[in-house]
Amino acid sequence: MRRRSRVQVILVGLLVWACQSFYIAEEEFTRTNFQGTKDLGILANIEIDEASGMVASQRNPEHYWVINDSKDLNRMFLVSQTGQGKAEFTLAGLHNRDWEAMGRWRNRTGQTYLYVADIGDNLARNSSYHVHRFLEPSLQLTDPLRRVIKATQSLEFKLPDGSRDMECMLIDQISGELYFISKREDHKRLYRLPSDAFAYHGIQTAQFICELNFSVPTSNLSLLKKIYYITDGNVASSNEEIIVRNYLEIYYWKKEKKESIADALRRKPRVVPSILEPQGEALAFDGLNKGYATISEIATLSSPAHIYYTAKR
Repeated sequence: MRRRSRVQVILVGLLVWACQSFYIAEEEFTRTNFQGTKDLGILANIEIDEASGMVASQRNPEHYWVINDSKDLNRMFLVSQTGQGKAEFTLAGLHNRDWEAMGRWRNRTGQTYLYVADIGDNLARNSSYHVHRFLEPSLQLTDPLRRVIKATQSLEFKLPDGSRDMECMLIDQISGELYFISKREDHKRLYRLPSDAFAYHGIQTAQFICELNFSVPTSNLSLLKKIYYITDGNVASSNEEIIVRNYLEIYYWKKEKKESIADALRRKPRVVPSILEPQGEALAFDGLNKGYATISEIATLSSPAHIYYTAKR
């Protein structure tokens, strides 16, 4: 969620300290079968200044869809794998209360949907949350830079245990089930919505699955706890890999194709390579599942957002 304050400066300093204190050795990187992270360059589109979610495009190979979070317009952007491009799509009729995550799912008939999750709740005061989905558009070089998507579906849901801030949505690539991870708790909480959730009207109630045992703070200091806030996640299109991030590190699970996301997340993850970002949020596998990309949420004219990429060995 957008907040520019002294707290962010303090958080960046704590991240640097934490990175030094919890340095992951090179042999650990090797064990995870990922190479070191590379800086692929500055995002060409300066409108992407609060990137909160991203997902690889299927219909536009070697590109990512990206959204900003609260206070931005109801829009998404298309950028290349190196951060180039300024294509912008307006999602007609939707409101960006606090968009925090994106996802993609291909159904059994071959249709590819994009998902936008309006699940941020910094003060834990919203009574319900929304997920919007629509068929993924294809962009041709002759198309105008700005287009409008009118056909969207929305579902509204609440949590069974009150309001919570969330920034991570995971989509099972076989079943289409939706999972959400809470952001702030010491032991993050996992929720689930069924694959047919979009078929029902009215406010649905997500199922609480379990508390999770990763990204647990190592200190009771409130500012240090913020390092372990969960800010995004993604499931590979093969349905065999999961990545989830906080402000300090990225967690990785290798899973069986038909294993549930919940069962995979109950296992201890591995920490994979990443670059320390001012406020790292957006995270996604690339379109071929050969690695993953990240974009920091904070960007200014003097400190523009970069796109970082970590490839498999």
